[in-house]
Amino acid sequence: MSAAKESEENEKPTFPFGTIVGFHGLKGEVKVRPSTNSPDLLFEVEKVQTKETKHYHPIDLEITSIEFDKKLFYLTFEGYDDRTSVEHLMGAELLTWEDQILELEEEEFWIKDLVGMKVLNERNEEIGEVVDIVYGGNDLLEVRRPQDPPGKTILIPFVKSIVPTVDMEARKIVIAEIEGLLEAQ
Repeated sequence: MSAAKESEENEKPTFPFGTIVGFHGLKGEVKVRPSTNSPDLLFEVEKVQTKETKHYHPIDLEITSIEFDKKLFYLTFEGYDDRTSVEHLMGAELLTWEDQILELEEEEFWIKDLVGMKVLNERNEEIGEVVDIVYGGNDLLEVRRPQDPPGKTILIPFVKSIVPTVDMEARKIVIAEIEGLLEAQ
């Protein structure tokens, strides 16, 4: 019998922790690819929940051990003591509650908080809206402008010299006026 229980409707986790991508050994340890490029923010997490799908109800899981090595978390869960007990979790997306996440450093932002923010130039003229973040050598803001055809976006390097201001309260991002930055890509 496992220690998992069906979740209560009023306490849904919203922060993506990662996806179970494999197993390690025979004692119920799972490999998890983190959903953040800052996995150190997740070391204090004590509980996760599998994401609900049309075939599965969410399952609450209490973490009994957590290690990080080579871009993967290695987790064990209370009541899941062997590999057979965790095999049904393969491919499950894990979510956690935001109050379990460590605080961000200054100049760090959650993607969900940036998406939807208005992008302005230094003259306070609206350029567009952030629709996503693209990861790479430097993260990129994916911005949709009103004049662009549907599905077309531009990418703006998310570095301090190009994006000097992120105003979370005003929900706006100010970008430097650099020749060629806003040209069609």
